[in-house]
Amino acid sequence: MKPFYETVMAPATGWADVVKTGQRLRVTDLEGLQVVDMAVFNAHNVREKLSTSYSRSRAGIAGEDGFHPRDRLFEGDLLMSTINNEMMRITADTADVKGMHDVHGRMCNRKLYEAMGENDKDGCHEIISGVVAPWDLRPEDIPDTIDLFMNYHHDCAHGWWVLEDGVSKPGDYIEFEALMDCVVALSNCPFYRGTPMKVELFDGAQI
Repeated sequence: MKPFYETVMAPATGWADVVKTGQRLRVTDLEGLQVVDMAVFNAHNVREKLSTSYSRSRAGIAGEDGFHPRDRLFEGDLLMSTINNEMMRITADTADVKGMHDVHGRMCNRKLYEAMGENDKDGCHEIISGVVAPWDLRPEDIPDTIDLFMNYHHDCAHGWWVLEDGVSKPGDYIEFEALMDCVVALSNCPFYRGTPMKVELFDGAQI
């Protein structure tokens, strides 16, 4: 299966394009341990966008002891919109640690870096805001992202979140099938190692 489109995102850069219904988007970590933030919008109504909360709830498990929204998403799970429509399905996740993609936090940003003593540094929020501007989307329109390969987990004892190295090896990828026409925006996260990531699009008819 050959992609009809491919590019390589340099460190701390972004990418956005329309992924049509049935097409697949693949993000590959070329050198390992890198993270990419991903935002998704309905291409025909950009006010409808990714909801990581609804995505976790949709992946929940109902049992005798009640309903439990999941804390991570795996192959076969769905990305849901802010009005509970199915946007994309995870079709492949090749990293050894499955489902290690943050669906809880907010993107890094200039204010965060300033608080950490790094001035004049764009974060994923600014990067994604820039690449979606052609769709008349503004910074305040950007939803919480799914952060691909991000090792982000909660430390209950300390009451804080822990950010560790990503879980991907060179060549690992995650792939999504579009269930509606989507504007997908990516940011090669500047918080991490700063290595290139490959983006590919596949025609569903070839699969």
